[in-house]
Amino acid sequence: MKTTSATRIAALAVIVSGILLLVLAPAGDAVSSYRILGFILMGAGVAWLVSQRRPEPTAQPQQQPYQQPVLRWYQSPILWVPIIAVVLGLLSWLMM
Repeated sequence: MKTTSATRIAALAVIVSGILLLVLAPAGDAVSSYRILGFILMGAGVAWLVSQRRPEPTAQPQQQPYQQPVLRWYQSPILWVPIIAVVLGLLSWLMM
């Protein structure tokens, strides 16, 4: 059985809901039962996540190494960081 990302996300959601029940149990007489339920839910989510198999890697044809494209002058952070700083400075000065 191949696992999909939806089943992994569902297992993580079960773990998170168990942690929330475990930590954020409502105040009252039934606090311990909420915490036990959260612990069981978290344990079930962890067991579900661990029991899932990883998909087997498929052999991909040899690809050429990635070459990063050269940035244009208007894409340079050296240009935009001072412009953004000046705009933020002007906006803060105008709001005083």
